Amino acid sequence: MTAYIANHQKKKKIFGKREQELKHALKHNYGYEKVARAVEKLREAKLNIFKSEFAKNSVLPASSYEPGDEALKWLSYSIDDIKNIYND
Repeated sequence: MTAYIANHQKKKKIFGKREQELKHALKHNYGYEKVARAVEKLREAKLNIFKSEFAKNSVLPASSYEPGDEALKWLSYSIDDIKNIYND
């Protein structure tokens, strides 16, 4: 069985797409539920990047991932905190 090699660039592209979706939702004043859903998708994409970086830089299996400081910060942000980061 061949080893799985994660496509780290794909995760970054997905994160960029999620950022654009959130900015679009904020710009067009979508309802709270739609913005909250966009924020959660963005948070998930950001955490996937952290996991991908862990897998790329570690000899440990990806299942042993423990969130670092930056990942914990993203987990602790509320929807409004992330909204404020991207609200121009």
